[in-house]
Amino acid sequence: MKEIVSASLNKTKAEITFQDGIPAMEPTPENGKLLEVLNKVSLDLGFGEVKAGDPGSRGAGDISYIAKYVACLDGLGASGKGAHAPGETMNIKEFPKLVQRTALLIYRLTRP
Repeated sequence: MKEIVSASLNKTKAEITFQDGIPAMEPTPENGKLLEVLNKVSLDLGFGEVKAGDPGSRGAGDISYIAKYVACLDGLGASGKGAHAPGETMNIKEFPKLVQRTALLIYRLTRP
């Protein structure tokens, strides 16, 4: 984009500026512990392993603002395509497993 802007036509001038948006959710030891619980839940249900995604390649979430202060997880929802745009799709066939996994995660996190 900067290259395109720098190649302005004669008698024109273009400028581009960037503004940081929502920060990526950085991994923390506390978040890693939550992920371990979620992974165990997923394995116990026979749904397979859950691994952390690369923070630099994921979308942003509001929880990113507090992730360094509070143990948290993101990305527990359904998969799909075209996020937040016309034609966005969601894989609703995943919902039964997602609901089971999340319910058991909450149960385990709220019991000593």
